Amino acid sequence: MSERNYWPHFIIGLVAFAVAMGVWTIRMAINNPVQLDNSFMMKYQDVDNNYYKIEAQAKKFDRLYSVTLENLKLRKGENTIALVVKDRDGHSVENAKVILLLTRPETTKYDKKVIAKYSNGKYVAKVDLPLEGRWNIVAKITIKDLTRYKTYKLSTRRIIAQKLKNS
Repeated sequence: MSERNYWPHFIIGLVAFAVAMGVWTIRMAINNPVQLDNSFMMKYQDVDNNYYKIEAQAKKFDRLYSVTLENLKLRKGENTIALVVKDRDGHSVENAKVILLLTRPETTKYDKKVIAKYSNGKYVAKVDLPLEGRWNIVAKITIKDLTRYKTYKLSTRRIIAQKLKNS
């Protein structure tokens, strides 16, 4: 009776399994690409290089102005987003440049960037949202030489509005 040696089969099976797992990993990576963070509406390298400057401007901006998002609920379809920008004396600021980026937390596929127009003491922008669910509104407010980024988390389903503390 001859004894069979199964080690070569095991080694070949192990190599085949490793190759199959490598192919599977590459396939999953291609189907789920990396989404770049857009919390400051710029490349992460630019944020990394200028982060302390961005934070210093935010602190100075917050000493001089306040920003409030009026609508805390979105809906699928047409939406009107209104931001109120006031100085510390409570007067509306008319000379600000306000850019809004509406984005989904998990993807940049549905990003919408709009410029808000000043009307009746508010900066108003209209945007059409194609999906229900969670949306982030990133506001870039520029007044003279100061720029402030504010992030609001909203939903079309229920109110979960939160202003990120240091965004």
